[in-house]
Amino acid sequence: MNSARLVLENLYLRDYRGYSQLVFSPDRHVNVLVGPNAAGKTNLLEAINYLSTLRSPRTARDADLVRWDAVAFYIKGEFRGDGPSHTLEVGYRSGRRRALRVDGVPVRRIAEFVGTINSVFFSPDDLALIKGSPGIRRSFFDAEIGQVDARYRRDLEAFGRILSQRNDCLKQLSFSRSSTSSANALLEPWDIQLADVSGRLVSRRIDHVNRWMALTRKVHAELVGKKEALAATYRAEYLDDSISLGVNVDEDGLEASQVGSKLLAALEAARKEEIERGYTRVGPHRDDYQFLVSDRIARMYASQGQQRSIALALKIAEVDWMRRETSSAPILLLDDVLSELDVARSNRLSELLDSGSQTLI
Repeated sequence: MNSARLVLENLYLRDYRGYSQLVFSPDRHVNVLVGPNAAGKTNLLEAINYLSTLRSPRTARDADLVRWDAVAFYIKGEFRGDGPSHTLEVGYRSGRRRALRVDGVPVRRIAEFVGTINSVFFSPDDLALIKGSPGIRRSFFDAEIGQVDARYRRDLEAFGRILSQRNDCLKQLSFSRSSTSSANALLEPWDIQLADVSGRLVSRRIDHVNRWMALTRKVHAELVGKKEALAATYRAEYLDDSISLGVNVDEDGLEASQVGSKLLAALEAARKEEIERGYTRVGPHRDDYQFLVSDRIARMYASQGQQRSIALALKIAEVDWMRRETSSAPILLLDDVLSELDVARSNRLSELLDSGSQTLI
């Protein structure tokens, strides 16, 4: 499949991780970074990935990205390609709002920044996508879907704001002795808003990951053969059943209104418990993606080798899925993954080097 290419031409780092200052100009095709442990190879790949997702694959705290004896970091990437060129800048200082610029223009919303360029990051830590907590999987899929879907990014931001405000309301109610009618009157507007945005969010999650998982199942079969059938489901407490992913790609998924109605009913049923606990107990922030190998839950029963195969298939398929969704080849960032794989899997991953993407290994 022919794809447009937007490549990193220049990267500038200041006080990022171990770098006091760096100017890096990679080749448009394949780049191999060689050096001893702790030389900063992974940090460089992480900085490029940060410019596409505004999150690190290794930490949830921006403060962890600041060089140990500094108070702020700065990243700038200049991207050139077949279409419009772009310059992305991120500045972070402890205690202040993150400063974002796209083509020299300040932007305040993450949704205006993410999606300008796309990347796929391969790491030995990808195993956590299979055996880790639901939060790891949600965060990963939210970030990757956010790279290709502007509406999803906007809804995700809106969901975060509404959830925070609803939780504040629940905390106030948990310390007060409000009547049931008063509590209902306070919560119902937030319930309606949360259900509305959640419906759109979950509907698009399922839609995107359904197509992604169809590709993942094919890659997985190539890696391990047909002896191990891979399946995946989307699990949510407020939905009647788990949703199969990657099987019926051409069928219509759940409509946003369906999801919203089911969540609204679940919020009403959980209202007393949520007031007692002071937080929102059901919603997209608690949902999970479950992988199965031969009908057995991979997180619990798959061997480490099986889990690694699933994670690798997921990431290899992501490259094709992202190219199909955006008509653009993502930048590939491979962090020492070849050393973790056997010959067959290494060869399959190496085929991506001929995919037309700019690659850093």
